[in-house]
Amino acid sequence: MGEVQFISPRIGGDWSISCRSNQPVSLLTIARLCHVPLPVDCAQGLCGTCAVQVVLRRGAPYRRLGSFEKRTLRAVGKIPLADGDEDTAAWKGPRWRLACQCIMETSDQFFVAF
Repeated sequence: MGEVQFISPRIGGDWSISCRSNQPVSLLTIARLCHVPLPVDCAQGLCGTCAVQVVLRRGAPYRRLGSFEKRTLRAVGKIPLADGDEDTAAWKGPRWRLACQCIMETSDQFFVAF
């Protein structure tokens, strides 16, 4: 079962909640199901307001960013423009992702900061 822990100082102090899912879902979907007040405008990967920092637990490899997600993250300044191989480079975290585009698989365990 996938598990994600949302952590945020932006909404009135330290705030944390753990959520679980037994099917693949986006981080945004799991946030909504668990009533996590994650900022979002379009929910389609266009605006970048749902950009979150993700750290995988248990040393699991990060999945590649799709070209659409990468373009949006670059547009909002979360990924450097010159970083062409950011999605395949060894990463020690945290890593920026769009909550509406990042799929949590059933075996994933994430820490998500926003």
